[in-house]
Amino acid sequence: MHKNAPLISGLMAALLSLLALSYLMSSDSHFPIYQWPYQAFQGIVFSLVWGFGVSTTIGYLYALFIVVCVAVLAFACGHKIYRMCRR
Repeated sequence: MHKNAPLISGLMAALLSLLALSYLMSSDSHFPIYQWPYQAFQGIVFSLVWGFGVSTTIGYLYALFIVVCVAVLAFACGHKIYRMCRR
């Protein structure tokens, strides 16, 4: 067992979760695939600003917080699942 294997597993889980979030938010758009992450982020910002009526700056901060939380939670889950499977 490589000592960095749980770290790599967590990073892969975080990357896959961010790709899934991007796909979920942008898959039905007419934009090319390389623009999906940007469009997904803008979609989250738009939803927060328009739906909750917060200012644009707060919308960007909340959207960034959401993306970071998704990545951190997915990293923690991937890390934990790898450690549980290796026992």
